[in-house]
Amino acid sequence: MGTAVAKRARRPDGVPVRPPVTTARPELMRDGTGERFRHLVNDLLTIAVRMDTVRSRFAELVGVTPPQYSVLATVAHLEAAAGGATVRAVAEHMHVSGAFVTAESGKLARKGFVAKRPNPLDGRSVLVSLTAKGRKALEAALPKIRAVNDVFFGKLGAEEFERLAAATARIVEASPAAVLLAHTLAAGARKS
Repeated sequence: MGTAVAKRARRPDGVPVRPPVTTARPELMRDGTGERFRHLVNDLLTIAVRMDTVRSRFAELVGVTPPQYSVLATVAHLEAAAGGATVRAVAEHMHVSGAFVTAESGKLARKGFVAKRPNPLDGRSVLVSLTAKGRKALEAALPKIRAVNDVFFGKLGAEEFERLAAATARIVEASPAAVLLAHTLAAGARKS
């Protein structure tokens, strides 16, 4: 049984065409080409798009917009520990700005899904918590949400899940610096 070797494309002058190497970190390109890295990035982008699509369907089940669903779900998780979630805690958990959470939680409050009240421990902040309507809407959707999540992550075992969660957290931690660098480099390229 032979091993098939993929032929590399060649330019008209016979020089092999190599895909661009998009990382300089040796840990990310053991084979020297960065091909596995490119596949990983493509897979992560595919997952992001599909997760966003799923989030949109979850939002429809609850009767809110996708960003509102994210805020609602985050409040549901965070309020259990403190009887409410501060805007700051929701923003940090979601990796978004406090202004974004303030705006979206305000819309959710007007729809009757969350209640906002002053934080008794800190008069400068606001606690956001689910209302009976918000809790009922989420609970009604939970069987479908669980079914979709179980399929989405169904190929992972417990150890794989833990490794993925840890690796993803490290990528999220590094991503703000990468975004800032991308903005800076793009701004510099526009000025040239």
